[in-house]
Amino acid sequence: MAEYDYIVVGAGSAGCVLANRLSADPSTRVLLLEAGGSDRKMNIRIPVGFAKQFRTDLDWNYDSEPEPSLIGRSMYLPRGRSLGGSSSMNAMIYMRGHRSIYDAWANEDGATGWSYDEVLPYFKRSENNERIHDQYHGQGGELNVADPTWSSTLSEPFVEAAESVGLKRNDDFNGAEQEGIGPLQLTQKRGRRWSAADAFLHPIEDRPNLTVVTNAHVHRVLLDSGRAIGVEYHKKEGVVPARATREVILSAGAFNSPQLLMLSGIGPADHLREHGIDVALDSPHVGRHLQDHPLMTVTWECRDTKTLLDATKPQHLVHYIAGRGKGMLSSNVAEAGGHVRIRDGIEAPDFQLLMGAAYYFDNGFRTYPKPAYTLGPSFVRPTSQGDVRLRSSNPHDAPAIRLGWFQDPEEMRTVIEAVRLCREIARSGPLGKLTVKNIDPGDGVQSDEQIEAWVRAEAQHTYHPSCTCRMGREDESVLDPELRVRGMEGLRVVDCSSMPRITSGNTNAPAIMIAERAADLILGRLSDERGSAQTSGQPPVAA
Repeated sequence: MAEYDYIVVGAGSAGCVLANRLSADPSTRVLLLEAGGSDRKMNIRIPVGFAKQFRTDLDWNYDSEPEPSLIGRSMYLPRGRSLGGSSSMNAMIYMRGHRSIYDAWANEDGATGWSYDEVLPYFKRSENNERIHDQYHGQGGELNVADPTWSSTLSEPFVEAAESVGLKRNDDFNGAEQEGIGPLQLTQKRGRRWSAADAFLHPIEDRPNLTVVTNAHVHRVLLDSGRAIGVEYHKKEGVVPARATREVILSAGAFNSPQLLMLSGIGPADHLREHGIDVALDSPHVGRHLQDHPLMTVTWECRDTKTLLDATKPQHLVHYIAGRGKGMLSSNVAEAGGHVRIRDGIEAPDFQLLMGAAYYFDNGFRTYPKPAYTLGPSFVRPTSQGDVRLRSSNPHDAPAIRLGWFQDPEEMRTVIEAVRLCREIARSGPLGKLTVKNIDPGDGVQSDEQIEAWVRAEAQHTYHPSCTCRMGREDESVLDPELRVRGMEGLRVVDCSSMPRITSGNTNAPAIMIAERAADLILGRLSDERGSAQTSGQPPVAA
């Protein structure tokens, strides 16, 4: 059995960071296992092609169980399956989330050490922001954060239209304040995707103490006397064991990390026994508390302008290649957006608005023959929760996933108001002069009851599953605040499943931050539980 100090399962946003930081010491042996293959694919590298990875071999290709709150629909749940994980498939939006979420992790959820002031240095450590040089942002980090190199003629009219209905402009959603409308910053470099693999893994993958194995589907964590001692993974030649002398770290994501724990005998005891799995540790919160951001895509036909309608024509690929990342193929589709408050009396935005200069519906599978744009309100303060359960004891069977949306009637009321806000923006200011007609849900859908029926029939999600192995208080969580599995030595979970509650925005930047702090915890760099050794002075307060 090959032996390593650390075994990291999953080469996604968190796993690539961990592989980099843990292998920085040449005396430390690190094994990084990825179920997918290479990320050297055209649809990964070209930003506008992210949805072309859906339902391909670059995708875990999951579907939820039939959702009662969504008229029995099974929701398609894409997750990246290659080096870089979902950072090789996402829309590249760099968004940390509101500071109040992190403060709630620390002060309400029992995740001491994870307040905004304590995590800000970890966001900054990774970041290389090309435009913004201030106390909220980092320069010189591996993760390049840039403004779009191409924008449609709809971005500025969208911002001005939002201002005309009372929203304010904001050019930095990760700075002093999240609320407002403006351009989005992206994890791109010179007009191409800059994934976690590009940032953290490829520059160091030749380190002699780092072993990267692709097409390696981990079956289970090996346990002995209350300790994780290694893993078993499947390659074409069969099942391969590997031993970890220090720790096994799961970074397989909010669906696969809880699945792996349960396949290994860690989870709700009754559920494990149902599938004939010996119970090594009864951990009832494994797989529970699943959260994601429901997304409604309100689409509009517009006057002939510079949109992404013709982006698939060959001349644009030639221009992109010859121009080294210039042109419309560098677009991430969602090029502008913002954060707004729909509910009264709340301290932070509850919706993220996304504007794309293209028709985006049904996860990009449906098309429209004329110029169009999309306004997508993403509900970033959900209260409903779903779960992840085993379908069987076969590690190659997809887990059974239930989103469990809209259990609270107040959630649906705010979603309806968000759809109405998008319609108001689309008909206002300079954007209103470009808008021809509403495609989805259509002008015939006007009453609250009609909008609700449309939401239940057509809502998508924002691809941000989280919280299924959450950290927090002992009787309410899977992990302690240092991301260690409670009741099991030598085992941590480091990815978005670790979140106590979902962040109010895109989850790629938080996943990287979690891994940055986890590396310090694993390596013993924090002088106390609040991480004071890593903070020079008090970070500025952001709203």
